[in-house]
Amino acid sequence: MSKSLNDKSPKISVIMGVYNGQDCIERAVHSILEQSFTDFELIIIDDGSSDETPRLLKALADKDARIKLIRHDNKGLTKSLNIGVNAARGEYIARQDADDYALTNRFEIQIARFEAEPDLQLLGGNAIDKHCDGNICEWGYFDDETIMKRAQLCTPFPHSTVMMRANALKKLGGYDERFITSQDTELWMRFVKIGRISMTQEALIERGVHKGSISNKRKWRQFRDVLRARLEHYPGSKFYALYFSLRGLILAYMPQCMIEKLKGLLKKR
Repeated sequence: MSKSLNDKSPKISVIMGVYNGQDCIERAVHSILEQSFTDFELIIIDDGSSDETPRLLKALADKDARIKLIRHDNKGLTKSLNIGVNAARGEYIARQDADDYALTNRFEIQIARFEAEPDLQLLGGNAIDKHCDGNICEWGYFDDETIMKRAQLCTPFPHSTVMMRANALKKLGGYDERFITSQDTELWMRFVKIGRISMTQEALIERGVHKGSISNKRKWRQFRDVLRARLEHYPGSKFYALYFSLRGLILAYMPQCMIEKLKGLLKKR
């Protein structure tokens, strides 16, 4: 029996996990549905939300068949992402957070890079960061050589900008569920061992940097998780991996305005 058009696998599977995201989920979903590149499925994993998120998601899914909803009891982001990865049918898997906004040509830019560069396994991107104090800045751009080194210690780009070849991600076994936080950083450390990763100079998303983020609510857990990842994967000195983790913990407690001032001073040197 031949497959119908509706059975055709999409080019991209977008994975979005959400927990109690009633204030932001509609904007995030619409930013995906309004992409200039339209051959995708959007897999949304509702991680046991207790607010209006389930109702909002159902209303959105009823209007667009590209949305696939999965709902389960609360399991945490890492397990939710793996459930989405296992359900994905696309050649590429893209990540999108429920509180980020994808710029309209994001997928178009990323697919063009993958099609032109067969050795590329993972492509992240620049981002526009909007901080809760009103400060707006870019995440920043790194060339391939810098990324391959930087990814051994930390994430070169926001998780929500990433698109990966599905076969590469599944070959690696998806996200490591031992990591409640920093699951993205740990995954990039494994990706650099199997192939080339890169990023776009163009911003692909707008992301809100706010006090309610995981990095601010669970700083110590993130410190432990990222240290564990570095000790397992960093090929250099373990003492340097520890130093890098302690530095990150200190920065996590500094006001964003102070961090930006320090960056400015370093650039002038």
